[in-house]
Amino acid sequence: MHKDQQLLLLLFLLFLLLPQSFSIPIENNRCTTSCGEIANISYPFRLKGDEEVCGDPNYELAYVNNRTVLDLYSSQYHVSFIDYTNYTIRVVDVELQKGNCSSLPLHSLSCSSFLNDKSNLYKCGGYWYNDRELSKTVSIVNCTKAVASQLYIDASSCLDGVEFSKFSGTRRQLYAMVDANVSNMESACTIEHMAMIPGWADGDNLRSYAQIHDLMVYGFELSWLPIACKKYCRHYFVCDINDKHQIQCSAKNGNNF
Repeated sequence: MHKDQQLLLLLFLLFLLLPQSFSIPIENNRCTTSCGEIANISYPFRLKGDEEVCGDPNYELAYVNNRTVLDLYSSQYHVSFIDYTNYTIRVVDVELQKGNCSSLPLHSLSCSSFLNDKSNLYKCGGYWYNDRELSKTVSIVNCTKAVASQLYIDASSCLDGVEFSKFSGTRRQLYAMVDANVSNMESACTIEHMAMIPGWADGDNLRSYAQIHDLMVYGFELSWLPIACKKYCRHYFVCDINDKHQIQCSAKNGNNF
């Protein structure tokens, strides 16, 4: 083999061994459009009615009453912000009303909904590299007796008139719990409804349901990282975003390629 060819082969092999960290370029900039308060709708998002070359049809948004709307799991969400640096979108259920603590999302939604979604369009959990938690789940629980625990935040004054499932039985006391799990769920309580709040919210510092409702109205984040990974890391086992806002492609053992 010629020396020049050997050198090129060596350089190619070295390149393969380098960590593959890179920022994803925003595609189809010529398709960038605006809708209400969202002024930079671009790839992978598109608005209904945009040209076919714009965005990805799986990430289509609608323009309704001067608001950007995302259809998700038979519910609609107002889009509050799109962050193309972190690959995240912040949304709020359209049924939630600021200042009206009795308002709730029409349908329950939790982070587990995205884990079980085979379409894998959005990611709800934290990032692998910087362990950033995108969203938390709030559970509205119905208890047949009062619970004396700071994990159970009294919500009865706001939700006493709200109709829940007909199978819920006799209602005694309503509480809100942030990221509830089986270990801290009282046997006298059942989950009636679930909603989402931002991941940066500290459940240990929440002392009133009004605080929790304000966080619901603020919205929660989802990541479209799955489509970025599918496009740029298809030859690797693991894909995530690091603290430099770069897509990181890695093997299962954590070694970068």
